[in-house]
Amino acid sequence: MRCFFVARATALLLLAASVLGCGSLPDATVAVLEGADSFQVLALDPDHAGEPPPGVESFHGHQVLAKGDVADPKARERIVGIVNAGVRKGGTQAKCFNPRHGVHAVREGHTVDLVICYECSALDVVEDGRSTTIPTGDVQADLDEAFRAAGIVRPAGR
Repeated sequence: MRCFFVARATALLLLAASVLGCGSLPDATVAVLEGADSFQVLALDPDHAGEPPPGVESFHGHQVLAKGDVADPKARERIVGIVNAGVRKGGTQAKCFNPRHGVHAVREGHTVDLVICYECSALDVVEDGRSTTIPTGDVQADLDEAFRAAGIVRPAGR
């Protein structure tokens, strides 16, 4: 009986770990992000999805409020580390998707885009045009600070 209980408890813990997080970004994704030839961070407007008006830049259907290049390898590593910490935390995804953060990286012709919504605990990873949505915990305050350190400030009230 004790053996059955231990086996059942172990199975439940493994299931909980897979649902609640304890994962990380795929190694290939991290390799592109950390070794990128170009690396940009974007502040996105969570209230305006879909095609923006002519002349307004968008990122995967979300209006760009501000963006900038991040050349410092340590700043890139910090941003990737924060995003990965959110993935390890995990979360329960809601049905909304109102992203406020974006990351665009290119390495040797391979593109990785991260579209991040901490409101609904979802991270959309787009690699070379293929999209996967994974749960993420809320690390928004840390990512906001990393974006500010990189010179990206969201306009007031957004």
